[in-house]
Amino acid sequence: MNLPLLRAALGALLLLAPPQDRSASADPGRETFLTTGFELGERGAVTLRYRTIAWSPDSWRALRREPEQREQMNRRFGIALQTELKTPIALSVGGRRLEPGSWRLGVLMNEAGAFDLTILVDGETKPVPMDLSESRHVFPYLAFTLVPAQDGLCALVFQWGTEYGRVVLEAAR
Repeated sequence: MNLPLLRAALGALLLLAPPQDRSASADPGRETFLTTGFELGERGAVTLRYRTIAWSPDSWRALRREPEQREQMNRRFGIALQTELKTPIALSVGGRRLEPGSWRLGVLMNEAGAFDLTILVDGETKPVPMDLSESRHVFPYLAFTLVPAQDGLCALVFQWGTEYGRVVLEAAR
């Protein structure tokens, strides 16, 4: 069974599902850590371990309206996410080369109110724009998935609330 293709198919089905508002059932006490991966055959797997964070529509409205709150929340996201990408091969992400090893990733809301992927490089957070869209399905917790991508090695898919983002990971040359 090809697990990455199965995950991609399930993700596509979720996006086609009728809208569901589960935000009322999002409980910060139920947040946990999850791992997603993309198999590279003999070379191992690219994996991402991340913390699920409960979604709050009220918080996002405030973040988009008030720059001070957005800046404060972005500082918290960097600590709260504790997201770790491990790769056995060199990757190219948004024009940045990531050598084999472990990297810290996160998401931040930019000044326009859209989410960017971030990579911690030499102690500094570097933004990587995501292809963003709105999902008809409401995700009560932050979810990341690594799925096959025709335009690269795999794609890192970000889903949170009604936000849906995608960043292509390519094998670096």
